[in-house]
Amino acid sequence: MDHLIQTVARHRVAPQVHRALTEAGVRLPPGTAARLAQMAGQAARRSLNLARESLFLQSTFDRAGLDATFVKGSALALLMHRDVGMKDSWDIDLLVRPDQVEAACDLLIAEGYLLDYPKGLSPDAFRRFQDVAKECVFFHPARNIYLELHWKLVDNPHELSGLDLRQTQSVALGSGKLRTLADPELFAYLCVHGTRHSWSRLKWIADVAAFLKGRSSDEITRLRDQAVAMGAGRAPDVALTLCQSLFGHPLATTQLDPAGRYLVHAAHASLTHGGGVTEIAAYSKPWRMTWIGRHLIGTTPRAFLAELESNWAGDYDRVHMPLPRGLGFLYVVIRIPLWLWRKARRLWPRGAHEAA
Repeated sequence: MDHLIQTVARHRVAPQVHRALTEAGVRLPPGTAARLAQMAGQAARRSLNLARESLFLQSTFDRAGLDATFVKGSALALLMHRDVGMKDSWDIDLLVRPDQVEAACDLLIAEGYLLDYPKGLSPDAFRRFQDVAKECVFFHPARNIYLELHWKLVDNPHELSGLDLRQTQSVALGSGKLRTLADPELFAYLCVHGTRHSWSRLKWIADVAAFLKGRSSDEITRLRDQAVAMGAGRAPDVALTLCQSLFGHPLATTQLDPAGRYLVHAAHASLTHGGGVTEIAAYSKPWRMTWIGRHLIGTTPRAFLAELESNWAGDYDRVHMPLPRGLGFLYVVIRIPLWLWRKARRLWPRGAHEAA
C-alpha cells in the first residue's frame, strides 16, 4: 500500500482517491487509510486557503477596474465537484489582459506579494519577458501562497488563437463569486494545457473527466468541435481518448492521426513513469517525448514552426540580449554558442581565469 500513497502523492489526487475509496466501501490497512485521509485533509485545507485568497483577489481587482479571470483551481473545483476541497492545488492561476499586466503587478505588490520569477529585470527587460513568456510568479510570504499571473494561456501564438478570453462565467463561492472561463473555452484550455505537459499528472485528465461527467455524447462532441475551432489542434481528441482508456466509459468519437496517437503514447509514458511514482526529470524519456509532442499539438505548419522557433530561439537571450528589429532570426543562430559560453562559465572554477 506504500505504492498507493506514493502514486497518489505523485499525481496529486488524494481528495478524489480518498472519496472514491470511502464511497466504494474499500477497506485499506489502518496505516494506509490514516495516511490517505491525512493527505486529503491537507489538500482540502490548502485549497480552502487558496479559495479564500482568490475571493479576496477577485474583489480587489474588480475594485481597481482590472479584469481578473481565475483559471483551474477553486473555480474549476466548484464547477466539477461543488467542493473546493476536492482539488489538490498548490497555487493560484490568475489571468489578466496583456495591457493590464503592469497595473496587476503593482496591485499584487501593494497587497504584500513579492515577484518570485523572474527576478531582477529592468522595466524594459520585463516587457521583453512578456513577449516571450506567458506568466510570472508571485509569492506572499505571510500567507505562504504562490500566484501565477498570466497574460497568455499558452506559449505558442497559433494554439488557442481563436479562444475569446471575454467569454467567462461566474462561480458562486460562499458570499462571493469567482470569474472563470466559459465552458467551451475552459475545455479547450484544459485539453491544451494537459497535452502540452503530456498529462504527466493524473489530476489533469481526471479534471477533464469530471468536467465532462453527466454530459451527453452530443454535448461532448460539440465541446470537442468548438475547441478544435479555437485552435486546440489534436489536444481535444487526445484528452477524450485518455478519458476513454483510463476511466472506462466512452465519451465521444475521436479522430486520431499518427501524431495524435504519438501524443497519447507520450501521455501514457509520462503517467506511468517509474511505476507512476517518479517525478519526470529533465532529459528522461518522457521528458523528451513531451518536448517532441509539443510540436505536434497544432495541426498547421505555422503552429509547428512557432513551436520550433520558441524552442530554439532561447527565451533567456531574447530577454537579456535584445537585437534590433528585423534581426530576431539571429537568436536561432547564436543560441548554441551562447549556451555553451554560459555553461563553460558555470563549470570554470572560480578564480581559474585569474591564475591562468
